[in-house]
Amino acid sequence: MDENNTGNTPSIDINSFKDFLDKNNVENNIIDGVYDDGESFKFITFKIPVARNWDEIRLFDDDNFESILRSDFIKYRGISNYEAIWSHELKCIECEIQIYNHQAPNRYLLRKLAQFFEVVEGYSDESENKFPSELLVYSDSDKQIYLGHSSKEFAFLSLYKDGRRIDLEQGRNRFRITLKIKNVNATTEEAARSLLEKISNTLFYQMDILYDFPISLCPRRESRVERSRKAMLREKADLELRNLTLEYEYDKIPMSLYWFAQNNSTSPIFMYFALYQVLEYYYPIYSAIQVKSKVQNIIKDPAFNVNKDADVIRLLAVMKTNKAGDFGDEREQLSTTLRHIVSGEDVINYIKERDYLNNYYQNKEAQKLSDKKLRLNDNLGILDDLSERIYDIRCRIVHNKASEITSKILPMTKNVSLLGNDVELLKFLARKAIIANSRPFTM
Repeated sequence: MDENNTGNTPSIDINSFKDFLDKNNVENNIIDGVYDDGESFKFITFKIPVARNWDEIRLFDDDNFESILRSDFIKYRGISNYEAIWSHELKCIECEIQIYNHQAPNRYLLRKLAQFFEVVEGYSDESENKFPSELLVYSDSDKQIYLGHSSKEFAFLSLYKDGRRIDLEQGRNRFRITLKIKNVNATTEEAARSLLEKISNTLFYQMDILYDFPISLCPRRESRVERSRKAMLREKADLELRNLTLEYEYDKIPMSLYWFAQNNSTSPIFMYFALYQVLEYYYPIYSAIQVKSKVQNIIKDPAFNVNKDADVIRLLAVMKTNKAGDFGDEREQLSTTLRHIVSGEDVINYIKERDYLNNYYQNKEAQKLSDKKLRLNDNLGILDDLSERIYDIRCRIVHNKASEITSKILPMTKNVSLLGNDVELLKFLARKAIIANSRPFTM
């Protein structure tokens, strides 16, 4: 590599970059293509391991390969659940941070951090270049912890995975703000993730208390490959242009919960619980219908005798409510509600029409959230399976007893990445419940 090259043509081209990846045993592929206007292009793809998965990085033939090769990106791996990388060789862990549940400009976040950890006065947008690139927030004989602009390696792997391109030499102000942990010995991805969580929880909790400034680790974003896959699935759907009408109106409380779920699309746990509450809203309605039917069947029986104590007691047993005033336990009410709003055939068709859902529910991964399998060939049995699975996952999200920690579904854990599939199916059911209870629109 000729770092002194000053010509217009970079000394490292796409073929040289491929040679570099080959020498480091990194799977890669050069692809030739043609734009709609007839102009040809070429790009190279390679994969960065992320636990048992991977991220695809794509570079075009006019990217600055020389600048990229000046970094140590080849020594890093991704960390599951977070927008983070780690290197056992370089003894470093790095993760993007964010103001909790809020997207703030980098310069704002960096300015606030500088105020907390250094004496900073009179900074303005014009003096942004005076900000320190990183702030040492903790140091001992074993490790150093920094907050500030990301490393070149993080910028490259995170942004290019995201489908963006950046000049690593000139685009520093576009680098995201990260937490960097240096001089740590993490030999596995799991160890790196555990250490990242432990350190960030300790430091960020203190910052929240001392400065009223809640920051968090940034959840892992979908890669360009994953977004493209979902886009292709949407394109395959049969879209029919329809006119909007004001024919029906929907219940206010379930709609509020539904929109809360939609507005928290980056948090599968919030979405799941809100969508579950949509179904829960209708439990008393359908449970009452079921009890009413049972009562009527008893009364209609010619053998029923109102003067016979045994018959009256049997009638009272059917009508009995629990302390909360609901009919039956919550799992039974969920099952009753599902049977009134959707058929087993509808559920099976919805799953089988979506390959990713069909594969998920027939794969062992689905059992990581709940042991209950869905019988995708049983129109009657699947609703029983579904009610048990939904309620089981709900309990693993809601219950917080320390003794139950091994069965919990917690934010930023491996299971949350799988929860999106169950969220999608639950959203389908929530929509069915809202529609089933709609009524003619009135002004």
